[in-house]
Amino acid sequence: MMKSLWTICKPVLVLWPLTLQHHIHAQQQSPRIAERGYQFAFPRDYGSHPGFKIEWWYVTGHLKANGSQRFGFQATFFRIATESPGNRAPEASGYQDLHLAHMALMDMDTSTFLHQERLNRDKHAAHAREGDLDLKNGNWTLRRIQEDGPITFRLKGSILAEATLDLELQAAKPMTFFGENGYARKGEKDSAASYYMTFTRLKTHGKLQLKGITWEVTGWSWMDHEISSSQLSPNQAGWDWISLRLDDGRDLMAYRMRNPQGEADPFSTLAWIDQEGIAAHQPLTDTMWQIKRRWTSPTSGNTYPIEVQLNCPLPHQKGRWRATVVPLLDHQEMLGTVSGIPYWEGACDVFDPSGQRIGQGYMELTGYGDQNGLDAIK
Repeated sequence: MMKSLWTICKPVLVLWPLTLQHHIHAQQQSPRIAERGYQFAFPRDYGSHPGFKIEWWYVTGHLKANGSQRFGFQATFFRIATESPGNRAPEASGYQDLHLAHMALMDMDTSTFLHQERLNRDKHAAHAREGDLDLKNGNWTLRRIQEDGPITFRLKGSILAEATLDLELQAAKPMTFFGENGYARKGEKDSAASYYMTFTRLKTHGKLQLKGITWEVTGWSWMDHEISSSQLSPNQAGWDWISLRLDDGRDLMAYRMRNPQGEADPFSTLAWIDQEGIAAHQPLTDTMWQIKRRWTSPTSGNTYPIEVQLNCPLPHQKGRWRATVVPLLDHQEMLGTVSGIPYWEGACDVFDPSGQRIGQGYMELTGYGDQNGLDAIK
């Protein structure tokens, strides 16, 4: 999962007079870049990698309460380097990174969509620890909590004064490494790449409080972790990203990198994930991703392609897989109250050609408004 939200708006400038883009580009020494052949080790690589410019941990999920009430949620934690480690003064350790975080909750029954963004650089208010997963931004936290047995994480957070989340997420499928053993190219330059690892199926349970009502919830979540210093090439204008969890046990991830004309870049990729977490990759072309419906935000004015039809070759066999991805609510736009860059991030259902629901997922649509925020990660 990738994000384009790197330009800070006026309320933040009162506290930090330089823009976030300037902080990122102010590094005097070259940051590390993702390279082929990296040897992953855990729990080390669940945690932070401060030699890289940009890193994020992204969790989305579908939840149910009382068997029928449906919710969707998103929680994303960013660590953004403002100086390379070699330039940091020892006494200032911990203060050079910016910590941006987003959280959202969708209640399908009431058509409610709540969201909030935060930015901190004080190490006491926010951190991304090395060595294991331990993230904090105010009272929002994401941590690995179980040493033995299945890999388990705990997510805690709140949205404004209206909702709280306290969820445990337990891996039901091994971690998936996208690209070449976790090295995922996003553009024509070798440096336009990330280390990309994902838990596609996390069995989820916990409590959700919304407007004074507390729900016991269960469901499934998806968690991405990406590490990078340069995600995009100069000729890329944004991306459409999707994660699908199908009822037959397979999962699907796709990112459609767009050029300024809105066409798929040659490095756009689709990956099928089997029951063992192994990904089978194939190029993603425009014929495989057909826009069915668009929605225009009354707040930002941006128009997003929120409903798409997929027509994809099946992995390791003949034939094609066809499905339509439909949002549970149209108005699932993150308005960029801190970053100033709106984007669409929404819970979706998946339907086969006969109209039967066969899965659920999340879709992210970026670069449909102000393009300035993409400059920081090119």
